[in-house]
This record gives sequence, C-alpha cells and structure tokens, in this order.
Amino acid sequence: MFCGWRLIGSKPNLVELGSGTLELDAMTGQCLFQGKTIGQLTIAEEIRAWLEQDLATNKIPIAALTGAHLTVKLSFSVVPWNEPAKEIFYSDGKPIRTEKMNRCIVECRSNVTTDEAVYRSKLTEVQEWPLGWPVDTSPSPG
Repeated sequence: MFCGWRLIGSKPNLVELGSGTLELDAMTGQCLFQGKTIGQLTIAEEIRAWLEQDLATNKIPIAALTGAHLTVKLSFSVVPWNEPAKEIFYSDGKPIRTEKMNRCIVECRSNVTTDEAVYRSKLTEVQEWPLGWPVDTSPSPG
C-alpha cells in the first residue's frame, strides 16, 4: 500500500525529508525519520485506517496484534525526464512535464506481530515523478 497511489499526497513531504529511513507504526500512525519523531504523514494515516478497517472486515480484534510496523529506506536522486514513462502527471487538471524528475528507490519491510506469529513482507520499487509535483498543501513533517 505504501507504494500505491495513496502515497501521492505524501510525496512532497518525502522529498523534503530526503534520503533516509522512515518508520511507520501502522497501529498508531506515528512516524519517525532517521530515528526522530516527525509529524504524521498522510500515508501513515491511510495505512492506519486501512489496517483498522481490514481487521474489522476479517473480525480480528486490534488487541490481537502486538505490533504493525513498516520501515522504508528512501534513496532520492534527480534524473532527466523519462520519455518512455507511460504515466501522465496532472496539476490543476492539466498534464505537466518538467525537464527533470524525482527518482526514489523505495525499499519497504513490514512486520505484523501477534502473540503466536510474525508476518513479514518486503518490496523494492523505483518511483519517478515531476519536480514540484504534486503541489504540496499539507503541513511540513519535520
């Protein structure tokens, strides 16, 4: 879920934070960057709400979990516009194109724990998007 479309609202905050390690507590939405508490990112609340709803849908009490954490290593760089990109980026309803793009290598590791088991997953993905996109309307995470 972290690498999906719901991340769009947090991308300006991630660019501001820069390369480093982001930690999210999926049960509370608390965020740490490089081991220091930061303001809650939009994606953290999205993940927290999804977890709460998924547990309810599957009739699993949240008390059954002893933890739900996501650790994301972010590695940013700026690269020339990727011509073959199939994705079209919009701002104010109009397609946009910049000379350069943000590139982020996203390395996710998650752990969901109960008294009986630990469930782990990992995903590495590369994402690219135009510089300055989307327009940031949220408060600074720092």
